Amino acid sequence: MRISTGIVAALLGTTMLAGAVSAQQTPAAPAPTTQQKAEAARDFMKLSADGAVAFRTLHMARLAIFEADPVAAKKLLADTRAALAKAKVDSTAFVKAEAELKAPKGMNVPAAAPAAASGPAAAWLPIDGQLTLGEDFVATPVKAAAVAEANKHLEKGQRKEAIEKLKLADVNVVFTMALAPLDRTMADVDMAAKLMDEGKYYEANAVMKKAEDGVRYDSVAAIAVPQKAEEKKTQ
Repeated sequence: MRISTGIVAALLGTTMLAGAVSAQQTPAAPAPTTQQKAEAARDFMKLSADGAVAFRTLHMARLAIFEADPVAAKKLLADTRAALAKAKVDSTAFVKAEAELKAPKGMNVPAAAPAAASGPAAAWLPIDGQLTLGEDFVATPVKAAAVAEANKHLEKGQRKEAIEKLKLADVNVVFTMALAPLDRTMADVDMAAKLMDEGKYYEANAVMKKAEDGVRYDSVAAIAVPQKAEEKKTQ
């Protein structure tokens, strides 16, 4: 039974629940620890709108360079810097080691830098996110109805209400975030602006691409329903 479609089509767009196909690419959701529960609640409710704006304008600045419009590129890069400055103080960034980030199965992500395995914790800015149904999802009438209701809430930006609907119906949900390394991104954007001022547009574009390629992904259990005792006995 196909009960839901759609995922994130644009940064901070309506976060819809991915259906069965996407669920196959999402790691099974084990019973979360207390820390994981806290992370899921915090991060799911607090994506950075300013961070999303920064990455949109950053990409537009690169396009402006391709279109030989340095004036527009400089303006867009200035907008990127301003948005990142706001994002730095909007209380959405959180600290975590890069090696601890867990991208969903099947997602083609850039290889981590060699230092990531033992590198120190860094501030990560959540610029986008999506919900997916757990691998164990079985579309019963009750759960199908809960997902449909949750999607209605998500269309209205009512994330908390959507999560509550799914929780009441015992539907496992995983939340995946797109994360930008805050300090590295700001340093790259500052360097790109300096290069632009020097007329080095090719080099500036390369640095902006580096900033875009620095985005990483992390998944946490937004809802994880423990198996019932009688279900375990049948396995």
